[in-house]
Formats: sequence, structure tokens, C-alpha cells
Amino acid sequence: MPKASGYTHHKLEIPDYPAIRKSARDSVMDELGPLARPDDRVQRAAEIIRQADLEIAAHADDRNKTAASLWFYDNTRGLAKVMGLLTHAYRGALYQALYGKDPRSWKETDPFPSQLPTSQGDDAEDLAKIAEEAGLPRLDKAEASRRLPELSRIVAAAAERRTTALKFMQDAELALSEEPYGWDGYRIAEHAGVGVKLVWSHWAVARKRRGH
Repeated sequence: MPKASGYTHHKLEIPDYPAIRKSARDSVMDELGPLARPDDRVQRAAEIIRQADLEIAAHADDRNKTAASLWFYDNTRGLAKVMGLLTHAYRGALYQALYGKDPRSWKETDPFPSQLPTSQGDDAEDLAKIAEEAGLPRLDKAEASRRLPELSRIVAAAAERRTTALKFMQDAELALSEEPYGWDGYRIAEHAGVGVKLVWSHWAVARKRRGH
């Protein structure tokens, strides 16, 4: 199985993300695809999205803190690959672990996200100091290296299920607004258990995907 290494004594599994995402995507398509009625699709897609959101909320914070402990305290390299994230998303995950907020909600009184050191050449002592000042718990590196791939696998699968279900939901909501159904946004929102503004935004996305 592929590995990502920091020091030679410290190796982590890299999950097979293409296979994980394909399996998650296929499971949603197999469930929603056979539902012929758009009102049934909307309702079940909304349930899948809520379930995925709960799963992500339950594991993403642990994933981020586990990765941050390995990087800032143990200077373990290759963690973006272990987590299945591009550099920008990886940096955001570390920022959330350190400061408890999404970097997209950054304010002038907060540490600046782009100044967060994540390159392989950063000095280990400086990294540990940043983590200590932020109050980041230091985890046992063997346990953290074992847990990070599994946590990342769970989050990636849930995120893919959510993305796939969202497309079904958007298209089905638009179908409900048209003949022979003719539902307005408020009725669809009540049926799906979401806000009407979200339904309207979904209509716009679905129309764009249709090409008009």
C-alpha cells in the first residue's frame, strides 16, 4: 500500500481516494437513480446530505487536529496526500485545527491564513511553538499516524456522498418546479426540510448545468 513519510521511522497509509470516492458516489447513484418521482428524490437526497453533514462534523475536527499534531509537533511530511487534500484545503484544515475557525471567516484580529507554515522546510522548533501557543494538543504520533488515514477516509466518503446527492437534489427540485408538477419554492423547501433561498439557489445551479 502506498506510504507517505516524514522521518524514516514514521510512515502513514495513503487511502485509495479514487476508489473511496467512486464507491461513495456509486452508492448514492444506486439509491437515488431508481427513484422515478422527483419529490421522492428530493426528500431522500436531503436525508443523505444531512447524514453526510453529521458524519463530516463528527470526524473532520479530529482529522484536522490529528494531522496538525503530526505536522507541527512531529514534522511529518506528506500529510496532504494522506488526507486526500490539495494544498489549499490542507492549509485550511491545519488552520481550523489551530484556531478553531474556517480561514474563510478570517478577520483582521486573527492570524493570517497564508502565513501558516506548512512547507517541508519549516523549522521544527518554530512549528512546535506555534502549536503550543495555539493550545493544540500533542497526540501520540503512532496513534495519530494510525488514526489519520481512517478519519480522512470517513470524511472523504461522506463528502462524496454529499456532493453526489446534492446534484440529484438540485435537478429534482428544478423538475418539481416545472410541469406536470408546478411546485413553488416554498412547497419544495417544506418537502425537503430546507430554506426556500437554498431551493432557489439550487434551481439556478440546475439550470446552469442544463445549459440555460
